[in-house]
Order: sequence, then C-alpha cells, then structure tokens
Amino acid sequence: MELTYHTDYSLRVLMFAGAHRERRVTMREISAAYAISLEHLRKVVHRLAQKGFLATAKGRAGGLTLARPAEEIRIGDVVVAMEDSLAIVDCSRQPCPLCGGCSLKTVFDSARQAFVDQLNTFTLAHLLDNTDTFGELQRLGQSA
Repeated sequence: MELTYHTDYSLRVLMFAGAHRERRVTMREISAAYAISLEHLRKVVHRLAQKGFLATAKGRAGGLTLARPAEEIRIGDVVVAMEDSLAIVDCSRQPCPLCGGCSLKTVFDSARQAFVDQLNTFTLAHLLDNTDTFGELQRLGQSA
C-alpha cells in the first residue's frame, strides 16, 4: 500500500503549521518550504480544513493554523481522511470468481485496520517532539 502525494502533503502541511503554532502560516510559505505547487496545496488545505484539522483565515492577516491541539490530531485519522481508499486490494475492480465466498478480503481488511490503528498510536505532537524534525521545520519557515 502506498499513500498518495495528497496525504503526504497533508501531513507536511500539518507539521509545518504545528511547528509554527505561535503564528498563522501562509500557503506561499509552505509551498516555498516544500516545493509544492500552490494549486496542489490549495486542494490539500481545503480538504484539511473541511475535515477539521486546519483553521483558515482570509485577508491580509490571514493564514493557516491547527484547528486543534497537535496532541489531538492522530496520524491515522489524517491518513483515513485524506485517502480516497486504503484498500489493499480492490475486489470490485474486476469480476472475481471467488467473490462472495472469499475470506482473503477479510484478511486484507484486518491488515488495513491494523495499519490505521498503528498510525493512530502517534499524534502530530509525537512528530513535532522529535527535536531534529522540529528544528528543521523551524528553519524551513525562516527560509520561506
């Protein structure tokens, strides 16, 4: 299973906003720091705000902040919210002769849930607690 760029960018946006909690960050800053196009970033930020992970403010003093404390943002929840599908195998894609009596789907569904459960043992705060990561994110904010 491979996560989409959309999810990767979402986690980066949340980490950047979390590393700069003392102020609002702008999409332009994040775009420059991570070399992500503003067009892609707008889509990511919009969805993160819709899902309740980011708060946005428009205008001259506008920008982005975390909508909740970093300790309350679980990584698995972000991944599930941002991925259209976390299916390991798409059984509906092709007619399968085993469809209806196949226990393989149950095995894959269990593996998927274990993956999400493991991710949910970590919060955004855990990612930001790594001093090397936090320091690098702070430097990215200064160079943007």
